[in-house]
Amino acid sequence: MFEIDEHLLSQILAIGLIVLLIVVLIGYIITAIFSKIMFDILGVKAGLAFIPFYNTYRIYKEYKGRVWKRNWGVAYIITFAIPMAVIGGFVFALINLPITSGEFYKEFAPTLILVLVVLIIAGLVLSVFNFILLFITYLPIFDTKGRRIVLYIEAGLTVLSMFTAFIFEDNTILGNIFSIGQFIFSIVFMVVYFVAATDIRARVRSGKYVLQEKLDYNNLTSYEIDSILKARDRKLVVPVMYNGMDNYPMGGYPYPVNNYPMNNNEEVNRIEYV
Repeated sequence: MFEIDEHLLSQILAIGLIVLLIVVLIGYIITAIFSKIMFDILGVKAGLAFIPFYNTYRIYKEYKGRVWKRNWGVAYIITFAIPMAVIGGFVFALINLPITSGEFYKEFAPTLILVLVVLIIAGLVLSVFNFILLFITYLPIFDTKGRRIVLYIEAGLTVLSMFTAFIFEDNTILGNIFSIGQFIFSIVFMVVYFVAATDIRARVRSGKYVLQEKLDYNNLTSYEIDSILKARDRKLVVPVMYNGMDNYPMGGYPYPVNNYPMNNNEEVNRIEYV
């Protein structure tokens, strides 16, 4: 029977921990920078962008009543934040346990197998929510056709990645090519959503665009909320002429205001001449 040496096991765990920490650190930096840009748009205090998990939650909270009817941050916390905290605690506890080869097989192997099964199931759930939250997070700032096409491609690759083991079961080379291609496109996608967020922030700062106003859930029916949000085309910011809920009729469809100047000199002169 294959024996796992205590020293070898410690090295494997140490390497795994280092890789995990690097991935988490990179993810944290990317999320913090993106959150900082979004908070500039949403009018949220910039320092909150550097609080893990809360920064993403706050973006979803600010989306509520502007582009989405519900606060998707709750689903994010339940699906991502809590499992990550549990996994992190498990890894920390595992590293600090005095493991020997004999103890590993007697005590920890069944537990690790159970954890592996749970992680596989959780991975499938996370993949589904990751697909949904792609649209929840980025659709409001992908307000051009080209950017939305990039979003749809990324969503398609996300779905395909769930079934990679089945699709490329008999062809490892194609599977590796797909994985590399998906990784490269994920970088492209990241660049696109950073550019989109920065572009929207610049538009708001220029004064030509304005952040959608939050709907008053106390004074609007569920149907009215749905209609107005749908009419907004899920866009987070709009040109100043479509500023907020007050410029939408009850049916929820926007109409332009200030199309004509207050003093139409040409029309006044024509009337006076007649």
